[in-house]
Amino acid sequence: MRSRALPALAFAAAALSAVVLSGCAAPASVTVGYEESSVTIEDGTELVIDFGEVNASVGSDWVMISEPDPSVLTHGEKVSEYAGEEGSVGGPSELAYRFTATGTGMTKIQFEYQFRGAVPDDPTEQRTALIDVSVE
Repeated sequence: MRSRALPALAFAAAALSAVVLSGCAAPASVTVGYEESSVTIEDGTELVIDFGEVNASVGSDWVMISEPDPSVLTHGEKVSEYAGEEGSVGGPSELAYRFTATGTGMTKIQFEYQFRGAVPDDPTEQRTALIDVSVE
């Protein structure tokens, strides 16, 4: 009797672990560059908009100037990861904004490049990004 109970118990534990772990799985993620004009994702998916390398220590930044419809996407979370040499100060970072699809529909997100908190005076340095997001 004992030899039958252990395999059954082990199977039950493995099945329970699979169910618990599947509930903790990270949502699907779609990454697009800021140059993209549109993207279609599924409800519940994380959308990452990649701005590449910026150097905030000298004043380079991308700022969200038009937020998405909250019934379609969550408010964006700005994330950056230091890309400079270890131990150095003032190096570049990889910049992205993360959103999560909260419902079906369409929305727009708009960003602008800023240098030291303002749009650059030089027209050749002025950049914007407008992305149409469709959630199915």
